[in-house]
Amino acid sequence: MQERKRHIFLTLWLIVIIAANSFEAFRQVYLREIMMEEFPGASEWVFAGLSLLAVLNIVFGIALFMWKKWAFWGYLFSSVIAVFLYLQLGVGIQALGSLTGVAILYVALQVGGEQKGWHQLE
Repeated sequence: MQERKRHIFLTLWLIVIIAANSFEAFRQVYLREIMMEEFPGASEWVFAGLSLLAVLNIVFGIALFMWKKWAFWGYLFSSVIAVFLYLQLGVGIQALGSLTGVAILYVALQVGGEQKGWHQLE
C-alpha cells in the first residue's frame, strides 16, 4: 500500500475540528447553567443534543485522521442536525456557521495535488 501523505491545511483543519468540538463539549457539559441563562426558554434536549454532536464530531475528526471517508459524511450529517438545534436556540442565521466547517473541510480534502486527502480516504 502506498504511503499516505496529508496536506498541512487538512492536518490543521482536523486539529481545529477536534479542538473546537472538545471545547464545545466542555462548554455544553460544564457551563450548562450559563448556557441556559443565555438562552432562556430553550429546551434541555437541545443542549444535550449539542453535547452529543460535539462528542461525535471529535470521533469524526479522529476517524478522518485515520483516513475514514464515512467520517466526512458523519461530520456533514451532524452539522446539518446542529443547524436545526441552533435554530431551536433562536440564533437565526448564525446557525449556518456549523455548515461553514463542513465547507472548509471539503476544501481541505480537495487541495494538495499529490497529497489531496479526498482520494486517500477509504
